[in-house]
Amino acid sequence: MSKKDINLRIGFHSIESIVENTPEIIKKVILPAKRNDQRLNNLKTSLEKAGISFENSSKLKQEPEAYIKEQEEKNFKDLKSYINAFEGSPLLLILDNVIDPRNLGACIRSAAVTGVDAVIINKHHCAPSNSISHKVAAGGFEFVNIFHVTNLVNCFKYLKEGGIHISGLSEHAKESYTDYNFIDPCALVMGSEEAGIRKKTLEKCDNVINLASNSRFKSFNVSVATGIILSEAARQRNKV
Repeated sequence: MSKKDINLRIGFHSIESIVENTPEIIKKVILPAKRNDQRLNNLKTSLEKAGISFENSSKLKQEPEAYIKEQEEKNFKDLKSYINAFEGSPLLLILDNVIDPRNLGACIRSAAVTGVDAVIINKHHCAPSNSISHKVAAGGFEFVNIFHVTNLVNCFKYLKEGGIHISGLSEHAKESYTDYNFIDPCALVMGSEEAGIRKKTLEKCDNVINLASNSRFKSFNVSVATGIILSEAARQRNKV
């Protein structure tokens, strides 16, 4: 994957979110030259207010593009600093082996909407955070603390020592997510689109929960499953 792809953001949602939250990371914005509507004009106004340069290109048909400054990934060391300083009951999302960048982006978007405190990505067993995942996330990457770790076993050990309960999601589990307490400090682990959570990851979870009661067909797409379980966690936490 090229640096160009890593540093490229595509689409109104993603670029609008960056302009609103972290405008300083934008180098320049390219706008579709043949498009002239209110949404594009609104974006131009926002760019001008933020002092961000932009130019038109006939190569773009509908969606604007933005080139951002190279960002340093937050790693396990950064995660430990974040958790050590955290006040309250953290809600974490752990992504293990989510190999489709679209699903990765959708999971990040759900995490942003539901107020997840941090997302932990298994760096060598997940899709890259590229222009595709950023577009699908619709600006979610700018709302969530994201950490990339290379060893989930060490990460799990650290989280458990800090009193964070780790639950894996599996269609084969007996415990339903509706019976689970999401108010206490917890981390939810989501697995791949095809095989779910890897076996060695699942073995390190404190417990395993499921989403569906349909015994004949109960396998959700990982991004849909993430949205469902995080929505339940948010519902419970808003009641406190």
